[in-house]
Amino acid sequence: MSAGRILGIAWILGLITACSPRHDAPRANRRPTLRFTTGSPGAGFHPLGAALARAYQNILPNLDVRLLESPGSVRNVEAIQRGEADLGFAFADVAYVAFVGQLEDVAFHRLRGVAVLQLNPLHLVVRSTSGIRSVHDLRGRRVGMGPPGSGTVLTASLILRAFDIDLNSVATEQLQFNDASAKLISGQLDAIFVNASYPSESVTLAANAGAKLIAIEGTAIDHLRHDYPFLRLTSIPAETYPFHPDALHTIGVDNLLVCRSDLDEQVVHDLTKAFFTALPQLASDQVSLRLMDVSQAPATPIPLHDGAARYYRERELFR
Repeated sequence: MSAGRILGIAWILGLITACSPRHDAPRANRRPTLRFTTGSPGAGFHPLGAALARAYQNILPNLDVRLLESPGSVRNVEAIQRGEADLGFAFADVAYVAFVGQLEDVAFHRLRGVAVLQLNPLHLVVRSTSGIRSVHDLRGRRVGMGPPGSGTVLTASLILRAFDIDLNSVATEQLQFNDASAKLISGQLDAIFVNASYPSESVTLAANAGAKLIAIEGTAIDHLRHDYPFLRLTSIPAETYPFHPDALHTIGVDNLLVCRSDLDEQVVHDLTKAFFTALPQLASDQVSLRLMDVSQAPATPIPLHDGAARYYRERELFR
């Protein structure tokens, strides 16, 4: 064999060796990351998100769950639409108006439903010395409406309009829930709205300092619910908060677990299944989850993700 042919064969063998997978160096086992956007301290999304993330890590150890704090529903659906988050919480009204294009100028086509969770009541909390006894009395007052980008801002604005209170006649502030509670306690605010599962951290802080919860009810609410069917009548149970021995009538909005449409179908299937596996433990810690109607979990006001839909079909088959 000529020297030229030998060199040619050697070159080909070298090329094959270079292009072949190497087995001498172990590959790093990277877990897929799930970016889970929840809420801010003081409201219901935050502790529920932390508890659910822990459950996911226990049940799905190959998944790296990263919690993202946010002001709330609006920012969550925006993050999912932009591809900055994979999974998150959103109120039903926010998710719907975003999906159909009424939240911004474009429809949030990447938004999909995973499950309807618990009903979150709207709390109206006032200083005990404010003289506020109903929503009507908020005209001309200093009111915390919730954090910018939260569903509470949207719902609180609807309530004021329903009671014929012009937003310009109210000194509104958009603050993190715990900050709003601190301002209420110090006398810098007269009232705050908090849309959260109970017991809410920020409401408990205010109630411990003597603040009072006010009912949200009446004809104005009946008319509002006709136009906004996402708003549902509910009540906050007696003794949920300090110095409140009686149940309190209010309205609430369903909390949804939502995700990105292009999230892997098997991943969403497993996340949905893991949620229901963890639900008994979650409900033991998160009081409001005990009221979740499991039969209505698939009834999201936006389309279900294919992975979640597959899980619900399987659950029905094996009942």
